[in-house]
Amino acid sequence: SSGINAEYGVYWKERMASFNALLDQIKSQPCKSTIGILFAAKSKIIKHWKTLDARITDAANEAKDNVKYLYTLMKFCKPLKRCSPVEMLDCIPGLINAIR
Repeated sequence: SSGINAEYGVYWKERMASFNALLDQIKSQPCKSTIGILFAAKSKIIKHWKTLDARITDAANEAKDNVKYLYTLMKFCKPLKRCSPVEMLDCIPGLINAIR
């Protein structure tokens, strides 16, 4: 479970926070105004911007999905640490359904 905790707590939550901060900046009025000006000027950088914007959005969605998935797994893995092998049998069906 420490592996899941490390993945959840350190890597994916921090990644999600970083990409959400980027998305907040992208959605800000100054950024929208700048992009609008570049569109109006038919700047060649717009093609690169669209690609970059899509990659940031995809990465933010991936991080959010992974945080959600790992949180779900953690709910089932934490009790497994405290269970006896016999008690684990009751927890396994819920864990398997969460993985699906």
